[in-house]
Amino acid sequence: MIGQYVQTRRDPALYTFTVPAKSANFSSSVLFAYKLNWQTVLFVGYGDQRTFAESTDHLEKSGRQAFAKVSYALQR
Repeated sequence: MIGQYVQTRRDPALYTFTVPAKSANFSSSVLFAYKLNWQTVLFVGYGDQRTFAESTDHLEKSGRQAFAKVSYALQR
């Protein structure tokens, strides 16, 4: 499991162009691996991103991903 929160606060008076006073992002992801046998592994994962919305003053969902993979070793 991984979770990351990044927040930036600015003083808009210091800029010559329009900037938001606050911006923030939160991303989280989970990865699960299951070893079926000595040469086969199943991976399943999920990720979620949220972005700060000034209009609601909350983090709102901006994206998500699902991931699945089977890894198999071939022998000769």
